[in-house]
Amino acid sequence: MNKSLKLWMFAAILAICGAIVFIASANDDSAAVVKEADVTPSQSRVGYSACETQVSYTHCDPLPKTGKPELVSGTWEMNDGILQHKACEQAPLAICNYVIPSDHYTIQCTARKDSGPDGFIIVFNYVDAQHYCLLNYGCEGNTKHAIEQIIGNKRKQMATRPGSVETGKWYDVKLTVAGDTIKAWLDSELMFDEKLNMK
Repeated sequence: MNKSLKLWMFAAILAICGAIVFIASANDDSAAVVKEADVTPSQSRVGYSACETQVSYTHCDPLPKTGKPELVSGTWEMNDGILQHKACEQAPLAICNYVIPSDHYTIQCTARKDSGPDGFIIVFNYVDAQHYCLLNYGCEGNTKHAIEQIIGNKRKQMATRPGSVETGKWYDVKLTVAGDTIKAWLDSELMFDEKLNMK
């Protein structure tokens, strides 16, 4: 094999390898997950959570009342139409069975802190137990409110403000999702007007 043929074959191999590397990078699943996590899913569910705190919730309106929520994790009870978490668990999840077929929706419910160190948590944009967002009223020892996003074992606070909730008081909670724009109210006071962004 002459020298020029060897050089031509070597160059061809390099080009093929470069193309393979480029294709692998373009199809990297982890990169795709991060990109998808930056936007509100086209369909999702909503629900409830807590953090080592005992809380009570009413059903989110105007969702169809599809019975008892899916109890993804933690200890929950349904008493006279009120969903309650009475244990001291880190991240219990109770998710409404109805799938919202849009990335534009509004939900309203009432929530109450019954006892414990933190407040109450509304779950939204729930795809599965590894991908969802939190509207967290009274987090970090009931010292602030936050919007958070969960992706796998990563948790990011996208917006925070000082605030707390009273034990034993029912609060009206309203949340609107319009694509990646999130607005949240607590007793008619606008608490957040934010755009989801994991970057």
